[in-house]
Amino acid sequence: MTDVAEILEQLDKEGYRLTGPRRLVLEEVAGRDAPFTSADLWASVQRSAPSVGRATVFRTLDLLTKLGVVQRIHEDASGGRCHAYIVCDQSHHHHLICSGCGSVADFHEDRTLDALVREIERRTDFKVEGHRLELVGQCAECRSAESSDRASK
Repeated sequence: MTDVAEILEQLDKEGYRLTGPRRLVLEEVAGRDAPFTSADLWASVQRSAPSVGRATVFRTLDLLTKLGVVQRIHEDASGGRCHAYIVCDQSHHHHLICSGCGSVADFHEDRTLDALVREIERRTDFKVEGHRLELVGQCAECRSAESSDRASK
């Protein structure tokens, strides 16, 4: 779970107003530990505070993305590609997304990936200013369940 007080402090330091609706959206986001869509967030906020406007929810989600509180990912566990969000720590990291159960795990950059980015820059004469990496596959639990299903047939 993300610390709401720290995020509110960050918003205040950067000059953003700490309105009641913004706090409510932030608390809703901070309580999530699995990927969610903007529609999921909107529906949840509407259940607890129907007076909060849709634009407030989406603007706050955009702001939290800009601040690095959440990251936008491309989740495909449902069989289709859709944008989802995941609450993240603010250090630079990447995601492992399970195509079976939809879980998302973080992994932090290592020297090998950094060296690859530098080699790409060298080969292409392109200055990389940032990057995101999502690896989609199956987590150990889903692979184990799949193996068990095959063995029982």
